[in-house]
Amino acid sequence: MDIVTIEMRNSPVNKSFMREPRLCRYMTTKRSIRAITFSALMLIQVLAPITYATPSLIPNSVVDTDVDLALLNGIGLTPSADTAHGWFDSADGVGEIGLLYRDASVVAVEDWSAWTGQGSTLNGWYVLTHSTPIPTEWFYELEDAGIDCFTFMPPNGFQCELKGHSTVDLEKLDVEGLVQIDAVDKLREDLVRGVLGEQKQFFNPYSVEGKAIVNIVLSGTSLPEGLENRNDLVLDSHSGRFATLVAETSGIQWLASNGAVEWIETNPHFTLNNDVAAQIIHADDLQDSSFMSARDPGWGSLDGSGIVVTVGDTGLDNGVNNSNTHPDFKDHIKGILSFPIPPSQCTWTGPTNPGSCDDGANDDHGHGTHVAGSVLGDGTLWPDVQGMAPEAQLLVHAIEHGGTLAGIPNNLGDMFDLAVANGSRIHTNSWGSSVAGYYTTSSMQSDVNALKNDELVIMFAAANEGVDADNDGKIDEDSMGSPATAKNVISIGASENLRSNATGSWPVSASDNISGMATFSSRGPTDDGRLKPDFSAPGTNILSTRSRDPGAGGSGNYTFMSGTSMATPVSAGATALLLQHLIENQNVPNPSSALVKGIFAATSVDMIGQYNDVTNGAGQTAPNNHEGWGRINLSSAISASFVDRESLSTGDERGWSVSVPASAPTMQVMLSYNDETSSPVVSANLVNDVDLAVKDPSGSWTNLSDSINNLKGLTFASPAQGVWEIHIIGTSVPSGPQFFSVAVNSGYAMVNLTQDADLDGTVDEDDDCAFTFGTSSVDRQGCPDTDGDGYSDPSFNWSIANGADVFINEPTQWADQDGDGYGDNLGGTNPDSCITVSGTSSG
Repeated sequence: MDIVTIEMRNSPVNKSFMREPRLCRYMTTKRSIRAITFSALMLIQVLAPITYATPSLIPNSVVDTDVDLALLNGIGLTPSADTAHGWFDSADGVGEIGLLYRDASVVAVEDWSAWTGQGSTLNGWYVLTHSTPIPTEWFYELEDAGIDCFTFMPPNGFQCELKGHSTVDLEKLDVEGLVQIDAVDKLREDLVRGVLGEQKQFFNPYSVEGKAIVNIVLSGTSLPEGLENRNDLVLDSHSGRFATLVAETSGIQWLASNGAVEWIETNPHFTLNNDVAAQIIHADDLQDSSFMSARDPGWGSLDGSGIVVTVGDTGLDNGVNNSNTHPDFKDHIKGILSFPIPPSQCTWTGPTNPGSCDDGANDDHGHGTHVAGSVLGDGTLWPDVQGMAPEAQLLVHAIEHGGTLAGIPNNLGDMFDLAVANGSRIHTNSWGSSVAGYYTTSSMQSDVNALKNDELVIMFAAANEGVDADNDGKIDEDSMGSPATAKNVISIGASENLRSNATGSWPVSASDNISGMATFSSRGPTDDGRLKPDFSAPGTNILSTRSRDPGAGGSGNYTFMSGTSMATPVSAGATALLLQHLIENQNVPNPSSALVKGIFAATSVDMIGQYNDVTNGAGQTAPNNHEGWGRINLSSAISASFVDRESLSTGDERGWSVSVPASAPTMQVMLSYNDETSSPVVSANLVNDVDLAVKDPSGSWTNLSDSINNLKGLTFASPAQGVWEIHIIGTSVPSGPQFFSVAVNSGYAMVNLTQDADLDGTVDEDDDCAFTFGTSSVDRQGCPDTDGDGYSDPSFNWSIANGADVFINEPTQWADQDGDGYGDNLGGTNPDSCITVSGTSSG
């Protein structure tokens, strides 16, 4: 088969500390289930106290941060301690922005010039805030005014680039306040420890005394001016908002002090997260035609046919698709692609430089071949050892090199884009970096791509960092790896398999109780309090295909391995079966990854644990930070009812009803959505807060308070007979509209309570194209918008003169006043420097 290829994108402060440990401090109280009326909002405004000082009362400097200032001083960085960077008591300003290490106080827009001395015309990067809740339209209003905004800064701001805008201009745009991010806010402390030659929290060979390979998050998409003139910084790659550089200590200091840079950390050091399983998650039931037809006469059996799964791992068997390849993969290989080491790592002196930059796709480790077999090995040599989806197609991304995972690209999007280009619907990854719950640049990259490619289910192993450090008989929380800490991926923990005669080195048997978690499996939560892992699957003593490459060792065609590395491909195979079911049996041609996550969450098994203790591990009621929402259960997943790709904005509400019969089993309702991308620089990573509420037949409401997670649910034991209502509320959607999925664990018909004929999330009375699905939100509401920039496509009754999109396939451009083919948005692709004078110059 032809494989699509895509070009890889390389293009001294003595202060007191008053901080307390923080856990997602913003939006700690929920609003009412009902949308706040206009009159109530006006009353709130009248009663709200004025919280900013008069211009003559410039506040005193207060340095209050969690970052180790003494450590940062070692590379020449100290806090600016000025008002512009938010170093003052927030009671004197208009709120605060939650950064990773501190809460930065915000200056009222009308006080900016007097308090900071910067003048009234501003250029550069600023956090702009709005009163809460932020209307979804505000982002686009700023964009129309020539202000490009990127990272959401919780609870009520965006990081934006100003280009000669005045404070008067900002007031007219409903900007409440401003603040700038300081240099000391932007660095991961372990990077600084590395370049200072100090002991690091996590092993990483990419930082040594005086030098490091660094990943940076840009404030926008442009590199800092002057980078090309520096001898202490060498650019390795740049794509979108991400760049990788080889940096000396002085270069790191310069990057942190530059407004175009939002975050800096060491390039991640990724490591691997090393027949019965199919029965435990009920994959075997779905392969049984009689079982499926008994559920619904129109349903066929499932084996993964038509689903392409990409495995990003150490390679596959002999590395080429020929007659010598492991027979269990014959006729199932769509392609094998070897990823070379990125340039910075290929020239880096140290343990990750084994030789040439690409050693091929042969699996001399054995991990990748085992993982691929768990997904879709067809059991040719041993019919009893099949993967979960034996007729799925396999695309291999070989990322191992000389015993390391140095082939992983600087921007993970390179892998995900290739997968999508080759028709893949699943990308499974049994590797990660040890970060104890941090949200990293890799997490951010994964979220970017899950949001961009919402039909691709991206899966990561939780990691194998589970320990009982205090010897209390319970595995400690807070050991999740990255990118498994991302919001929009599916993170998998390892439960026990059932092989009672297996041996291991753990103090308890590793595979004799399917209701328990593996002791090595990493636990959540993430550092901002989000629940992780998402689900669990068997990961101990998994029997699967063995690489026959001489370097892999061993003998025979199959071998046992354990780890979240093994649980993740089991889950990926299960996902292939669920996608096939949705496409073939449920007639859903393009199910979203959010829907897959929601269905699994609604139908997973709440394990009882292996210690007869309801406070220990999986013994806790799901969801918990050991098993997530539970162990995947395919026989229940296929019967879930659902809606997919509905949307809403701030203040919107959507609703459905379900009729529950008498003596119904426990009902679980899940809300799932791919949230807008966050950044490592902030303390709380949820951007859009969408809430769930359920009304029972008696009229009683159950409102879910959760402003942290983008996967959230409500469970009702012994639900009463009658009509139940499920409502989704756009509590705060600063970056929208937000698309979402709802899943219910039983096959109840979901009746739309909202008058929305085309089911595009815009109610008919507000929909300018009421009978045509569309997502436009700027010139028209609810009309077709091919590139998703908010401007609708031209139609027979709506022309470019009316405000329709001139560039329907370019999301960064929409207007062209002079009609010369160059867009008016200076921050977009092919911008027009003379927007009112037609011309064709390109120099």
